[in-house]
Amino acid sequence: PDDTTPANGWNLTDIHVRTYSGQHKFSRAIARRMTPDSEPKMTRETAFHSSFAKHTRDFAEYRGYWLANSFAKEGAIAEYWACRQAAVIMDLSPLRKFEVTGPDSEALLHYTLTRDVKKLGVGQVVYSAMCYEHGGMIDDGTLLRLGKDNFRWVGGDDLSGEWLRETARKLGLNVLVRSSTD
Repeated sequence: PDDTTPANGWNLTDIHVRTYSGQHKFSRAIARRMTPDSEPKMTRETAFHSSFAKHTRDFAEYRGYWLANSFAKEGAIAEYWACRQAAVIMDLSPLRKFEVTGPDSEALLHYTLTRDVKKLGVGQVVYSAMCYEHGGMIDDGTLLRLGKDNFRWVGGDDLSGEWLRETARKLGLNVLVRSSTD
């Protein structure tokens, strides 16, 4: 019954109140689409969330995860100097990971990255920018060579994987690009 309209003849009904203990944890989430045509995913906590939550309640949504935004006890200035002079722990869980495999994987990565991928030995990692043909930057990240035709790209944007797939298709390269983020 609804007490705010005459639908129940203005007969007042009991109010039902749900109560929770102070220890009850309410999850919060934001739906996010990794690409415009993908299914929405709810914001998640990283594996490090409980550790960071001991030091802050200030979390911000970043690429589908809740990340610590600041630590009030220390303050932004102290955090800055810790980065410059001491050590910090950063949660890099939201980075995007893509497995790039196939006989033309080296050619694709050589075409899309600013590094000479042909010089990269098995087990080596390089930092590189991923760029459009005109030189505009799509993303930056690291490339790990796992085998002759087996690479892992770790960057910050889902567009990286889409760009690699589109470029391979456009160039007619025999490459499989699959997300291994989760």
